[in-house]
Amino acid sequence: METRETVHAFLAAAIDRSEFVRRLCATGVTAGAAFSFAELLTGYRAAMAATGSVATTPAALAPGEFALLEAIAERILPTTDTPGAREAGAVHYIDIALAGAYKTELARYRSGLAALQAHCRNSLGGPFESLAPDAQDAVLVNLEAGHLADVEAGAPFFALMRRHVMEGFFCDPSYGGNHDMVGWKLVGFPGAQHGYAQPYIDRVVDIAPVALTNASAGRR
Repeated sequence: METRETVHAFLAAAIDRSEFVRRLCATGVTAGAAFSFAELLTGYRAAMAATGSVATTPAALAPGEFALLEAIAERILPTTDTPGAREAGAVHYIDIALAGAYKTELARYRSGLAALQAHCRNSLGGPFESLAPDAQDAVLVNLEAGHLADVEAGAPFFALMRRHVMEGFFCDPSYGGNHDMVGWKLVGFPGAQHGYAQPYIDRVVDIAPVALTNASAGRR
């Protein structure tokens, strides 16, 4: 509860970074984790302040890199009869993280995306985004298997992207992904509930999910 209130206060600019870190450390969070958390939320707060919603201009990636990564994410977690990575804004999450907590991964993303796009243009006649879904899937299968010689360390790069896409699909919306809590709704996760009434004890929770930044609405 105290951690949730601290995050909410920081996002609302009610406390500064030093106070945010101090409060997290007081709850047992390590100093390093607290600083990383502050960096991530600072990037998200800046994007929110600039647009009033999720940033439309990438925070870390170039527009072309963002579009390519979004096309990749859409094949990693495609839209079917349920929302996929695009609807969840998974790449918005990744982009915000690459400007903050994951900034050490930005160079890897840039080099990997450039090499993958060059492979598609040179070997398949066009950018990844222009390929048919089956062809896109074949490229990613080969990338995951490490069979694209022109993409250095392709297998771990694919694993990195897939992990981040999944994070963006299931994270708290305050991190920039999981728009409208589509990931939580898909698996029935109730989110940051203030508490549970007796009928929900020891049973599957089927109430609407609540995001971290909205959790305080339940405390009146």
